[in-house]
Amino acid sequence: MRIRVRKIPLLTAVTVIAEVVVFVLVAKDIGFGWALLALVGLSILGMVLVQREGIRTWRRFRAVTQAGGRPGPHLTHALAGLIGAALVLFPGFVTAVIGLALFIPPVRTLAGRGLSRIAERELASPVADQMFGPRKVRVQTGPPTADPKPTGTIDGEIIDPR
Repeated sequence: MRIRVRKIPLLTAVTVIAEVVVFVLVAKDIGFGWALLALVGLSILGMVLVQREGIRTWRRFRAVTQAGGRPGPHLTHALAGLIGAALVLFPGFVTAVIGLALFIPPVRTLAGRGLSRIAERELASPVADQMFGPRKVRVQTGPPTADPKPTGTIDGEIIDPR
């Protein structure tokens, strides 16, 4: 589920249209002034959350690296929180709801796992190993085939136990 660069303008246009429609509906229900005040309040909340999550992320990163651990899983979980805070910071009700949803622990964990998968796929293999540890590989067991043909390359080292 990669977002390609050419899809970003479409995603931006859809988001802007959704935000305008939702703002008009909210303003119709509670009044323009209250809707505008709610957006300002959400943006202020977003600023506070960005600062808090940024400080937490930095502290957690330093603590994990000083303890000799792998920072990858902690960073992706924290990055999910930073993305959520940034979405609350943007003016709009739709992005604020999505951003606040990223503060719900199960949603944040799921988003962190997704970010981990993206990072492992996009980073160079040595960097990903250093951040997340060795990659897990699925191995299919069964009888050997008569003519094994390589289907791709494998990063890593093969150690012969003999």
